[in-house]
Amino acid sequence: MDVSAEAHAPFTRSLRPLNRALTRVEDVLVLLAGILVFVLMFYGTADVIARAAFNRPLPSTYEYMELGMVAIVYLGISHVQHLQAHIGVDMVSKHFPIRANEVLQVIGCLFGLLLMGAIGWWGAMAAWDSYRTGEYIGSVARVQVLPARLALVAGVTVLFLRLLMETADHTLRIFQDSNE
Repeated sequence: MDVSAEAHAPFTRSLRPLNRALTRVEDVLVLLAGILVFVLMFYGTADVIARAAFNRPLPSTYEYMELGMVAIVYLGISHVQHLQAHIGVDMVSKHFPIRANEVLQVIGCLFGLLLMGAIGWWGAMAAWDSYRTGEYIGSVARVQVLPARLALVAGVTVLFLRLLMETADHTLRIFQDSNE
């Protein structure tokens, strides 16, 4: 499996600056996700120690973990797509001709665009609602929901752009293969 950004010849050559810029954004988002993993791990460990040693758990640990996991998943999802590291089953499609596989990739990307567009729209509306109302969860400590919603929108937007690039790439490959 080739995971380099330059692996898809016709598309990446024609839009190399856009691909590089999108890759940089993905790298920043996945770095933020990694930092958030570390922060949540530290907070969770501190909660366990405080609970065991002093019988005083940290407030709203569950809420922070819940919202943090949403942010972690969506901040890293486009990077995983860029690396083509999602789980895939190709028991049948590996026996298809190259052009048929490219058509299947286009169909998959179009489905992903539709799904990410819907999730992004819902997330943006929910984030706006959270902003307007000052939405929070938790009863002991008020934990703002807006940062997790914004992380979801950011991650889905970048994934949407990645899927657009991949759709164009696979489409170009279909036509390139037919001209050879």
